Amino acid sequence: MIIPYQTAQVSFQKKQRIGENGENSEVYVVHDEHLDAELVVKQIKTDGFNEERYLLEAQLLYKSVHPNVVQVLYACKDVQHIYIAMPYYRRGSLQQVVEAEGLTCRQLIRYAIQFLSGLNNIHSKGLLHFDIKPDNILISDTDEALLSDFGFAKNMDGDGFATPEATYRLHLPPESAATRDFNNSADIYQVGLTLYRLLVGLESLKQQRDAFANGAELARAQRSEAYPDLVQIPRHVPKKLKAIIKKCLRYNPETRYESVMDLLNELSSIEDVGLDWRFSTADNIQRWESISSDGVGLLVEVADNGQCTAQKKTASGVYRRKPSFCEANLTPERIHEILMSSDW
Repeated sequence: MIIPYQTAQVSFQKKQRIGENGENSEVYVVHDEHLDAELVVKQIKTDGFNEERYLLEAQLLYKSVHPNVVQVLYACKDVQHIYIAMPYYRRGSLQQVVEAEGLTCRQLIRYAIQFLSGLNNIHSKGLLHFDIKPDNILISDTDEALLSDFGFAKNMDGDGFATPEATYRLHLPPESAATRDFNNSADIYQVGLTLYRLLVGLESLKQQRDAFANGAELARAQRSEAYPDLVQIPRHVPKKLKAIIKKCLRYNPETRYESVMDLLNELSSIEDVGLDWRFSTADNIQRWESISSDGVGLLVEVADNGQCTAQKKTASGVYRRKPSFCEANLTPERIHEILMSSDW
């Protein structure tokens, strides 16, 4: 006999709204009064019926337990809403980390390997995510990347395909023009766009899309693989990382990575050279700076005319010019060679 208990209550106070809100959902930092703890609660507005459909996200998250998938603490409901409670991570999402601090390639690769481990786990359990983007990758208090937000996730059929009820417009794979049935290559395409935006700029895709006169122009650019524009990837990005992103973004789904595990193996094999540069621009000067754990700093500045000034800071804090890298009329390829050089 199953005896339902309907008298239990949860009690929390909303403190602030966070993240990107969906069409029928909002995300809050709350104080759970029974646990005396700060949590994150996703509040999903229902139609008063078909509550099983709205609870599906919590159920999928709960079944996808993995160190790199955000944990569900509990789920509950009232007349109009479903509430999904999760841990509160003070650093927020990967999008917020990039906005506040920026990322080196080393950090990006490490975070990518972590959240892709979570994605590989959910694929192995027959799920497709359909909403991979910087705002849906959370950074834990131990600096680990966790995949979150299963609101669009669906179970695969026997052939590995699923049809989402909705997707994030900016991350739609190009095959969406012809079909609504997708396999794991759609998630891999979204991974490519996520890595691209983290390197080029969070608003880069929107800016490029807005430049097209119409959808037909955009479709042609996708077919020719001119969108997104890989030329915009900064010079300090290793060629292998750029090639990995390019393969994720192939127009033909069959030419992308066959699995997340294949993608993970490629990322893990990137050589440990030139991964710590931070890029910035000021007064028409491109600037790359790298500081190692032992205090040695490298600085490369390139003016509009191609004049390069390269300096190395020793542990004593003194910058010295690196004459072999101080050149005029540098080409983009030569800039990349300097940044990737092991002769510093």
